[in-house]
Amino acid sequence: MQPVPLHQPYDHAVACLAAAGGDVSALPVPLQTLLIVESAQTIIDAGGLEFFFDADFPNNPPYADFVDAYRRIGADAAADCIEAAALLFPFADPQYFEPLRQLWLEKLQAEPGGEFMRLSLQVSGDARV
Repeated sequence: MQPVPLHQPYDHAVACLAAAGGDVSALPVPLQTLLIVESAQTIIDAGGLEFFFDADFPNNPPYADFVDAYRRIGADAAADCIEAAALLFPFADPQYFEPLRQLWLEKLQAEPGGEFMRLSLQVSGDARV
């Protein structure tokens, strides 16, 4: 039996997402998990948690959805980083408030040795994900 190329499951998940009209919540949990982790980690690897929290995701899912997806694949350390970083926002439901997130991210980035930057460095490029 030939091994399945790694891109095929992702391509299948993307096709299912398109068929669902872009609504990731309409997909089975395994496909949701693949798409959520792949999109989040791609962003994080490109620019750390700063880029991740700067992004406005479709339908503004709570950051707990990302944490849960990471935990489902066994990436608990990365999930812990995302969860801890999300809790640093001084307001509830930061996924809904892009301008406030950007202001807070600027403040956090001004502290290069701070907790946020430590978490960002820990999860960015995490090969275990």
